[in-house]
Amino acid sequence: MRERVVPVELVLPRRPEDVHADVTITDIGSVQVSSVRANPATVHRTTRLAGADDEPVLFISLQKSGESTVVQDGRGAVLRPGSIACYDTRRPYTLLFERGVDTHFFRVPLRDIALPDEVVQQAVARVLGPGGAVSGIAVDYLTRLAETRTQLDTTAAHLLAAPSLELIRAVLTAESDRPALAAGPLHGTLGLRVLAHMRDHLADPDLSPASVARAHHISVRHLYATLARHGIGFGDWVRTERLDACRRELSRTPPATETIAALAQRWGFKSPAHFSRAFKAAYGMSPREWRAQVPRAHR
Repeated sequence: MRERVVPVELVLPRRPEDVHADVTITDIGSVQVSSVRANPATVHRTTRLAGADDEPVLFISLQKSGESTVVQDGRGAVLRPGSIACYDTRRPYTLLFERGVDTHFFRVPLRDIALPDEVVQQAVARVLGPGGAVSGIAVDYLTRLAETRTQLDTTAAHLLAAPSLELIRAVLTAESDRPALAAGPLHGTLGLRVLAHMRDHLADPDLSPASVARAHHISVRHLYATLARHGIGFGDWVRTERLDACRRELSRTPPATETIAALAQRWGFKSPAHFSRAFKAAYGMSPREWRAQVPRAHR
């Protein structure tokens, strides 16, 4: 695993036979996502190893729980849950995990980030989130990406590759003395962020174009234009996603005891009658009929 991610020297405070690690690695295009839970450790990227590497890489470290420290270029960033920092494999660095490792790592070739060296150097070994506006967006997105990546098929992973790179670019530039460079990446990921927000608030009966636009500091007109570029209409998308969520719940075996009216209300439908009409139009039978046929289909 160590060689697949990047060559480093690993110092463990325990005997090797006492070391336990849980590691998952997934590629999202050129962005490699690793989630690691392990015993306390210290990681050194030495001058020799940095000089021998022919593929310069930037790592983004996202702390899940506990605490860790990233040290590079004479600076140290102490990471706590929800904060991120980056480090550059072209130069030595040290990672300190005194109480154990519980971290998501995002490995990105520097050639794909395509930012001036001075921008990258300003960003390394600094706490980049979640306090800032841009870094807060990045933390939310990267956390969601790391937690759902194993559910992505090849097509979905390919679609997320470019927006992931753009958002990483944005958080690096927003923290530099050239923040104007972040405007392009933020614009490029707006559609992705809007859809993520809509999914997160799908059950909110007050979800509306105005509430989504307000959350992203854009006009409703800009929101409609952004969704249109993805081939999406706001009302149709929300209705379809809510109906699908209800259909999945009605398909559970054994059936849930929740009433259909309560289910409809929980998923943001204004009235049971409206929900029933929309459900029948989408699936050819009423919610009650759908629930009734599920046990027969699973006998």
